[in-house]
Amino acid sequence: MLAAALLLILLLVACTPDGDRGEPVLLVGVAASVQPVAAELAARFEAEHGTAVTLVTGSSGTLAEQLRRGAPLDVLVSADSRYTTALISEGLLDPADIALLATGELVAITSLDNPEGAVGALLRGRAVRQVALANPEVAPYGDTARRYLQGRDLWGAVAERVVYGENVAQAFQFVASGNAELGFVSRSLVVASDARNIHVLDPLPPRASAGLQVTAGVSGDSGQAETARRFIASMRDARALEVWQGFGYTPHIGKVDGAE
Repeated sequence: MLAAALLLILLLVACTPDGDRGEPVLLVGVAASVQPVAAELAARFEAEHGTAVTLVTGSSGTLAEQLRRGAPLDVLVSADSRYTTALISEGLLDPADIALLATGELVAITSLDNPEGAVGALLRGRAVRQVALANPEVAPYGDTARRYLQGRDLWGAVAERVVYGENVAQAFQFVASGNAELGFVSRSLVVASDARNIHVLDPLPPRASAGLQVTAGVSGDSGQAETARRFIASMRDARALEVWQGFGYTPHIGKVDGAE
């Protein structure tokens, strides 16, 4: 039902031109973890190019599936390069326009006051009754968190306490609202949030964030391919790099492995 509703929204937006200029809107599907960065960069692009940009936020897997179903996205920004690579092989994204933008970071957060101990100790303790993850079947941060917990032999201890969000933003909200005591989310959402009850636990090892490559591509069916390319280029210029860093990303410039 959620996927069908998202597709309907995409179709309605695509059929509605910019009211002020009567021009089409650039429709950008963006992973929930990347939304804070994309919102800032889209506003700058609009101001400098006079092109309206509409961001459609969801999990990377859900957005990829909507593209397969014919959603009129012009650009897809995924939090995991596996989705863009798959869409290239299916002929839905132009391999010449795939860009590696940044690498994200998985962090563990808690709503507990004065949490004691490392992540593993907290997960094995009694204070944590619910653990929030994004749905690992469609959300890169959920998949990465699950693999991290499995690698630490913690999955068996927490599996029955996991509550799943449709995307990483919803998993973050579970912790911020107090419905989960601990969660695994992107650092970007922590930076963007003004929630005062959120505490970031000790950094996870770098391998915990393996695969969280933010990549962007132009839809093969986009009627605004040149504008879409300019938008992606604007996400990679010098000023954009500062924005990525400000939200906790490691920015990159380069091609995605397997894109060619």
